[in-house]
Amino acid sequence: MNEQQTISKNSQKFDKNSSGISGNIIMSDLETSAIVLPGIINTAMKHGVDIAAILQKFGISLLDLENIAQSTINLKLLHAIVNEIEKASQFPAISLRTGEEFGFEYLPHLKTYLMSSSTLREVYQAICRIGRLISPILILTLVETEDDAKIVLLPDAELSYDDERHYVEMLFSTIKTTFSRLLTKDCPTKSVHFRHSDSRLLSIYKECFQCSIALEAPKNEMIFDISILDVPLSGGSPEIHLHAEQLLIQQLTVFLVQKGLVQRITRIMEKHKSLLAEPIEKAARCLNMSSRTLQRRLTEENTSFIELKDQIRFKLAVTALKSKKSSIEQISEEIGFSDRHSFTRAFKRWSGVSPSAFQKKDPK
Repeated sequence: MNEQQTISKNSQKFDKNSSGISGNIIMSDLETSAIVLPGIINTAMKHGVDIAAILQKFGISLLDLENIAQSTINLKLLHAIVNEIEKASQFPAISLRTGEEFGFEYLPHLKTYLMSSSTLREVYQAICRIGRLISPILILTLVETEDDAKIVLLPDAELSYDDERHYVEMLFSTIKTTFSRLLTKDCPTKSVHFRHSDSRLLSIYKECFQCSIALEAPKNEMIFDISILDVPLSGGSPEIHLHAEQLLIQQLTVFLVQKGLVQRITRIMEKHKSLLAEPIEKAARCLNMSSRTLQRRLTEENTSFIELKDQIRFKLAVTALKSKKSSIEQISEEIGFSDRHSFTRAFKRWSGVSPSAFQKKDPK
């Protein structure tokens, strides 16, 4: 049994026992790359935590780290482990330290890819490309104004309050550490905003990011001076950067999260229903890939963007019609149709009956 199978088996074991181990954790089938585990393990040991006991508690054997780049771990399981480490260490921001510990020993091409970037803008683009391969919920966007560059992490309904906090802390700390390494000095950050409201973390955040911190903010975002994005980096090498990217993509395409593209698109569109009325280019941007690449990958999974969008619309329509909380006009608008007639024609094509007939037949 290879390591990816082992992690999957242990995740299933945790699923069965979750009510007795960790309360109200609701397991999902979302997977993230296991390369985040060494940083978590190192951080736990630095804080004097018996990480082996915690892993054993959740039914995880010690991993064969040589194969970790080809392994995934259940996302909810990962956050449960972080929760346990925080409790054992009595340090409430373990994820910050994990971001600082993120290393490259298991993905050597990643280090070359980042270190050969010509600017921090290129580094950000690299992080986005890597992120969509490593984690199904890492959706970053860059907002530029006249003075500021804002790296925004879009929230995800799959994450609980604490899980989102862990995720944002780890990501922002990794970005800060990576930027500083490449600048060969502490990266000047204007401010960092978090959606959560845990005020006991303020002093820890200020020490980590060395800037103003905002809690209960509308978005999770890091704000820099716009000029920093295009400052030439001393190690920039376009040829090496491109070659390292190609090698890295080859290595990362074995991840299970990469193969779950249909699931990722489905979740994004169910959450951001406005995308159902948009062309493929908009969905592709949310996934940090080109529309041509998205269409090609969907073809490899024996579907198309139009077919997938129809499936998502049908699923959402059935749920909404059964609930009887919205009118047919409201449902048609919510799932991206221009009018009720267009929705009715589509629904008949999907189900063989009209939306109103479907509601009458449904016992609820």
